[in-house]
Amino acid sequence: MTTQLRWTVPFLTLLIHPLASAQSFLNVFPNPTVQLADDQRGDTTFTSKFTPSESLWDERLDERPVFLAEMVHRQDEDNSFKLRIGQGGQIYSLRGAFGESVPPSWRAAGGKVSPWNDEVWQFVAVCTKYNGIEGRTARGIPSETLDRIRQSPYATSFFIHNSGAYIPGDSAVKSLYCPLLASEMDAQNRTIQMLNWGLVPQIKTVHRSPLLYYTQIRDVGNGVIELTWVVHNFSTRDDVVFDHLNAPWGGTRISSLPLRYVSSPEGKLLQREGFLSEHGTVDVRDTGGWNISCASDDDDSPSLALVYGRDKHLEAELARQAAGQPYCQFKHSLYRDWRASEPLYKNVWKDWATRPENSFRNYDVCEIIPKIQIVPGSTIWFRSYLVVGKRAKVIEQATRLVDDVDYGLLTFDPADSPMTTVENSDGKKAFQVLTQPVSGTMPLMRIRNTKTNQEIITTDPYYFVDKEKLDFTLPANHPHHDYYRDTTGYSMDKNNSEWLSLVGYAYVDKPTTGNWQKLSTLLDSSEFPNPNPHHLDLWVKTSNR
Repeated sequence: MTTQLRWTVPFLTLLIHPLASAQSFLNVFPNPTVQLADDQRGDTTFTSKFTPSESLWDERLDERPVFLAEMVHRQDEDNSFKLRIGQGGQIYSLRGAFGESVPPSWRAAGGKVSPWNDEVWQFVAVCTKYNGIEGRTARGIPSETLDRIRQSPYATSFFIHNSGAYIPGDSAVKSLYCPLLASEMDAQNRTIQMLNWGLVPQIKTVHRSPLLYYTQIRDVGNGVIELTWVVHNFSTRDDVVFDHLNAPWGGTRISSLPLRYVSSPEGKLLQREGFLSEHGTVDVRDTGGWNISCASDDDDSPSLALVYGRDKHLEAELARQAAGQPYCQFKHSLYRDWRASEPLYKNVWKDWATRPENSFRNYDVCEIIPKIQIVPGSTIWFRSYLVVGKRAKVIEQATRLVDDVDYGLLTFDPADSPMTTVENSDGKKAFQVLTQPVSGTMPLMRIRNTKTNQEIITTDPYYFVDKEKLDFTLPANHPHHDYYRDTTGYSMDKNNSEWLSLVGYAYVDKPTTGNWQKLSTLLDSSEFPNPNPHHLDLWVKTSNR
């Protein structure tokens, strides 16, 4: 008989209900700099009660599983909006005077579906070193080995969504979103905060995701939406570095906002053609730090701007790098802009302006590529803005907000990081863990085996996921031999896990002062199984008694 987990975290720090208070775990976001007077802010309300949106989506998609909460801003007709937040941390719907601005997640029949995991506003991180066995990394690999890798059902692409996974047509699941570990709605500060474990979006993968995504969405007022991400890398390998980021990845629905412009440094509106490179990219400092999508060119046209900044810390970051000091930015950042599946608009979708808006790709993409790295054990943050309103006013607001876009490394002082107490049901034993990703710690999650009901505390979110040993043996002299020598395939569509909550952060090495014990000395094997390279035996604080 399986023993139930007897250790519990106080109610306010456990995700008992999807929107239960978890404020102590979410106290990681830098303070806002943009504030408006009360009479300029309008009214903001939140709801966690699901009702179908007014928007048209791909007909195969079910909106209920993705829905977490709705933020409603009421002010003037032009800058009021309804914003829907998904379970994975993504903005999957943003309605204003322009209608629905987020694309319909349309996919052609017969292939994978994309239920609000790609065509949304989200953070994406790529580990370029291990992102696929192709190009230069394929050199020196025998052709038969390459064929075996490419024919495997397990993908080798290595990027992490802050939303969810692509769903193959024959999958056992209809949707899979980044597990929600904590969330909080704060009506007074007009924010919703979330903590998610990011997923590799390929439902069968050879890679392990070591990213925790903290997301904060704040209604500033006057049509301005502040987006802040905090991202922590808890990889046990030193070489799993995420150095190609999208902050954010997103875009607009063409049928609602058919015109897209990018600001020049002087504020002139530029079209894509003739401005962006052949790859659709440009240095952010060759722009004004914002773009705008409009229903028309009239000054009162319903519009939506993305304000992404102009690398305000680039020189300081490069100087820190040169001096051997901690840094995160290593190069100038890029703005990228293109129309998804553009060739089809010239033949198949020539009638896009009159056909049903959920019957084609309907997506003008934009992504910001900040050249920031997230090394194991580090935490970075990035803040940008969306602006809803009339075209002329949105342009003025976006221009003023450019300098408020911010980013950088985050560090948490263990002396100031709050601790939370974990105790067993009779209250006779207890230990403490940190609530912030302090240097030298690893996150502990509470997960449940949905088949046996066993609950454990672990550093390994894949503990109950179906695994398969794979024969991906690379030649011993290949630079990635060590990474792939013990390849494991993870089947997220066959997982037996329910990811319940973050328990806290505990130390890998014993601190020099204080009373500390290893988890294995406090928990029995049903609550804390025998350690392994991914399920670590961490040090937690205990009282004298």
